[in-house]
Amino acid sequence: MGDMGRGMYVSDSVVPLYREMVQYATIVCPNQFEAQILAEQEITSLDTLYAVLSTLHVKRGSPNVVITSVDLSDEDLHHIGAQPKLASDGTTLMTLIGSSFDHSQQQSSSSASPRELLRPWFIQFPEVPGYFSGVGDTFSALLIGRFDPSSTARSDSSAAPSHVARAAELAIASLQSVLSRTSEAISQAPPLPDNTQLTILAKAALPESAKWPTDQAEIDKLTAAQRRVEEMRPRELKIVQSKADIENPHVVYHATNFANL
Repeated sequence: MGDMGRGMYVSDSVVPLYREMVQYATIVCPNQFEAQILAEQEITSLDTLYAVLSTLHVKRGSPNVVITSVDLSDEDLHHIGAQPKLASDGTTLMTLIGSSFDHSQQQSSSSASPRELLRPWFIQFPEVPGYFSGVGDTFSALLIGRFDPSSTARSDSSAAPSHVARAAELAIASLQSVLSRTSEAISQAPPLPDNTQLTILAKAALPESAKWPTDQAEIDKLTAAQRRVEEMRPRELKIVQSKADIENPHVVYHATNFANL
């Protein structure tokens, strides 16, 4: 749907449909921007975080919510038992937050508020610097692929708070390996071709049925498009090269329940 600092990727007219579809999802895993759009509320504090989670669970109807990156103040991170955003070694830490909600439990515990029934947890892990394309989609695929209540919860002595939390641990482990391998490939990529070479590449990429333009403005457009292709080529996620890490992830970053507030 969109991202912080970039805005919407889709038309505003389809947002109500996204909100309506949440009730049919066993898991939703938006980023912070998307979670705010779906819940129609910004996350600026722990209270508003709880409000967004509650809306996605109770009003929108999804039993499991995983917000892939949440920007909280260091004070709020401390309150939930997490580390500051900037680690002592200078590494930037990202915070993923998830929760699960059992609607039947709400009915049997009429005196409990939705906030008391959310059972939120978090995972902190180091940011892999750089711009990558398709990270959210890859994480979603890994999360769904690992989510199996019959086997993932504590099958390997994991102390993860829930089935979806264990799936998130495994997904992050695989994704960190993919991003690290991709980052290494970017650092080793050769310099971009010059404009003359880019024009040659753009011409070679045209279908046989297409004619190369004679207008210089059109040629410049094709050359610029080829530049974007060459810039993104080394940034393609190294998923195939990370097959072993996807099949057998080594979990380093674990899910932890929120501290008692």
